[in-house]
Amino acid sequence: MAQAKTALTFDDATLAPVRVRARINRFLFSQAGSYFSAGEPILDASKAEWVIPILMVTPGLIVGEAGQAVVSQPTQELISHTPIEQLHTTAAELRRLHHAEIEAAFLRARKA
Repeated sequence: MAQAKTALTFDDATLAPVRVRARINRFLFSQAGSYFSAGEPILDASKAEWVIPILMVTPGLIVGEAGQAVVSQPTQELISHTPIEQLHTTAAELRRLHHAEIEAAFLRARKA
């Protein structure tokens, strides 16, 4: 029996936030490490820029916002970001503040 194929189509407005987030995640992974992830991009149409929160994450837990990045809407190029050193400093403070929740999230992840 032949399977029916459904073509999925997305307009650029739907894909743009996904692409921007992926762009920032690649940057974060290569430059800052695996404890950071791009949050939901917010379009500032007046400046034609995406503003993306940079989140500190652990398995099963978004610990908090550690910084932000700005990406050009037309070119999807990274315009600016919180300095990597500052991301790590903020992450250390978030780890201190949320130590118990982070430990609990790691334990839950191990059991899963």
